[in-house]
Amino acid sequence: MILFTAAVPLSAGGEEQPDSIAAKVSTEKGALKLRKTAGPKGKVIGEIPNGTCILVTKEAEDWCEVSWNGQTGYCKTEFLILYRGADLSLLDYRVLRDGDKGDDVIALKQRLQELGYIRSGAALTNRYTQETAQRVILFQRQTGMTEDGVAWQELQAYLFSDKAPTCSQTLPRIRTKVADKRNRMICGCCMGEGCECCNFTGYVYN
Repeated sequence: MILFTAAVPLSAGGEEQPDSIAAKVSTEKGALKLRKTAGPKGKVIGEIPNGTCILVTKEAEDWCEVSWNGQTGYCKTEFLILYRGADLSLLDYRVLRDGDKGDDVIALKQRLQELGYIRSGAALTNRYTQETAQRVILFQRQTGMTEDGVAWQELQAYLFSDKAPTCSQTLPRIRTKVADKRNRMICGCCMGEGCECCNFTGYVYN
């Protein structure tokens, strides 16, 4: 299970807490407004996507001073889940989802492969594909997380820790069918489009 502790009430009188802590944006829908000053009339200087982890530098009952994406501002406390005691290194990760590219995507896949959520020897690219999301779901399922296929910052912090479990589930089967007279077989995982299972060729060979 995930390693963080949710928020606890502020001290009497709503006094500010001195230590910086990580927090996750949690709105009913949409992004959370980052304002230049505390209060509903403060100028909006950014919108933080729902589910993003940010750094709270000053905590108060109504408005928290936060740091996100190189900016410092204020957000409503009620839309933040405070992770007291969490390792702030989780803020070094970015949220990864279908369509993203980069070295951090490769690192994510390599760790999933190391733990058995991707077949050993499968070729890995820097693309976060639907197949990558499926393997992230396997990890989420095994650890009791919400199965949405998104590599949230907390998920990555747990995945790269020494407490991350190896895969005990059956990986999706590679179902095949004859593609042409040259005895090429379409990979049933991606139906010929290319994924980790078939080394992104779209085919498996007998």
